[in-house]
Amino acid sequence: MRDIQLAFISNRTTSRIFKILGIIERMRLFTIKQLAERIKVTERTIANDMKYIRDYFDGSIALTSGNNGVLFEEKKPTEYKKLKQKLLDNECLFEIIGNIFYGKFARVDELAEHYHFSESSFRRMLNQSNSILKMYGLQWASNPLTIQGEEANLRKFYKDFYYEGIETKYTLLPDLELQNLILTKLEGKLGNYGIGSGTTPASHYYTYFIAIKRASLGFTISLPEELKRLAYQETDFPLMYSLKPDIDKLYNITFPKIEFAWIYLVSLCERTLDRQDQEERFYDHFHSGNEIADLTDDFLSMREVSGKDRQTIATFIRAFFLSRNINHRISPVLNKEMSDLKEVIFNLDYVDYQRNYLFLKKEGENIFNSSIYLEDIAVALTVYSDLILDIYAPSKKIYFLLEGDHFMCQYIRTRAIQQFGMKHSLSFLPLQSLTNDVLEDTDVDLIVTNYSRYILDYTLHTDYLLLKAVPDEQDWQQLEKKIDPYRKKRV
Repeated sequence: MRDIQLAFISNRTTSRIFKILGIIERMRLFTIKQLAERIKVTERTIANDMKYIRDYFDGSIALTSGNNGVLFEEKKPTEYKKLKQKLLDNECLFEIIGNIFYGKFARVDELAEHYHFSESSFRRMLNQSNSILKMYGLQWASNPLTIQGEEANLRKFYKDFYYEGIETKYTLLPDLELQNLILTKLEGKLGNYGIGSGTTPASHYYTYFIAIKRASLGFTISLPEELKRLAYQETDFPLMYSLKPDIDKLYNITFPKIEFAWIYLVSLCERTLDRQDQEERFYDHFHSGNEIADLTDDFLSMREVSGKDRQTIATFIRAFFLSRNINHRISPVLNKEMSDLKEVIFNLDYVDYQRNYLFLKKEGENIFNSSIYLEDIAVALTVYSDLILDIYAPSKKIYFLLEGDHFMCQYIRTRAIQQFGMKHSLSFLPLQSLTNDVLEDTDVDLIVTNYSRYILDYTLHTDYLLLKAVPDEQDWQQLEKKIDPYRKKRV
C-alpha cells in the first residue's frame, strides 16, 4: 500500500500489517530482523504480526522458513487481494474522502457519532494524516469536514490517492460511460497526435474523471494565460475539445474550455521515451528563451555525454525539463512524486540522485524558482535520465572467448544473447579466429572471457572482463555494468 493511503488508516496494527505486506511483496525473502529495522518496531512485534498474517491469509499465501530467512509466495492472488481489501472494512477515513470528493459533507460531531468515536478521538485520527495532506499543500477544515487547499493540489491528491494507490473497496473508478465515450469519439484518431503523450489510458481517464467531477461541483481550475493560449493553439487540442458536447450531455453540465486545456497540459507533461519527433515538437511549441536548452547542455556535460547520440539524448532531456517547468508554472505540486519511489531511489541510486539534486539546486533556480518539490524533480530526473541514457547509449561490439564445459559455454552464450543481444553486437569467436589481429580490432569495445590463460597469452589493449569458469550472479552484474553502465536495478 502506498504511503498516501497508509496515512489514513486509523488502526495502527492494520497500518503496520500493510507496511509489512508491502515490504515482503517486494523482497520475497526476508528476516524478522530486517522487517523490525525497516518498520522501526521490536522483533517480538513483527513475530506477532507474522503469526497474524499466516492465520488471516491462510492458504492464499505461503510463508516458508529457511536458513536464509522467510520466503513469501502468493498462492491464490485473487483471494489474497480480497483479504487485503477486507482489512480496510472499518477504515472510515477512506469512505469520508470519497464522500468529500463527491461533495457530500458532514459536521465532525456527526461523523464521530456515525462511526462510533468520541469527537476528541475522531479529531486525533484526523490529525494523524495531516503530514500527508501538508505535502500536497492541503489541510483538514471543519465544519463541515472537508479538505482545503488550491484546486490543482486537490486534484493531484485525489489522483494519487485513487490511481497511484492500490485498489481498495473504497477506490473511485472513472465512469465506464466516460471511457467508452473517449474511445468511441476518438476511434481511429488515437496515436496520430503531433506532440502526443506518454500517459497511460487509465491515467488519462482519471484526469478527465477528476476534472469533470470537480467542475460539476463548481470547483474549476485556473491556468497561466500563456500556457492556456499555447494549449488552445496546439493542433492536437481540437481533437480533445471535440468531446465537449458529449461530456456536457453525459454529465448534464457545461464543461468549461479551460478544463480541456488543463487535461491537455497535464497529460502532455507525461513525456515519452521513444518518440523523438514528438519530443522535438513539444519543445518547439511550448518553450521560450534558451534557459532549458542551456540547462540541458550543462546536465549532459555533467554526465559526460558525448558522441553521435548526444543530440538525440538532448531532445528527450530538454522535453523532460520543459515538462517539469510547465508543471511548476501550473502548480508546483504536479511535480510531486510518490514517497515509495523516492525511497527506492534514495536506497539504490543515492549518488546519482544527490548529484542531480545539487545540479538542479545550482543550475535550475530560474526554471523551478526554488521549488519545494525540487527533491521530487531530482528523483524523476534520476529515473528518466538513466532510462534515456541506457536506451540511447551507443551499441557496443563485444567478443566472447569461452572455454571449459561445453554446456556451460552454451549457457553463457545463450544468456548473453538474451540479455544483451537485442542492442549490442556479440561475437563468440571460434578457435580458428583467435589471433592477435582479431583481438586488436579497434572497433571492439569489450572482450569477455572465462579463461584466464587468454589474459596471459594475448596482449589485450581492448577493455576486457574475466568471468569465473562458472559465472555467478556477481559476474553477470559486473558484465551488465560494463556493457550498460546506465542501467539500474530499481527493485
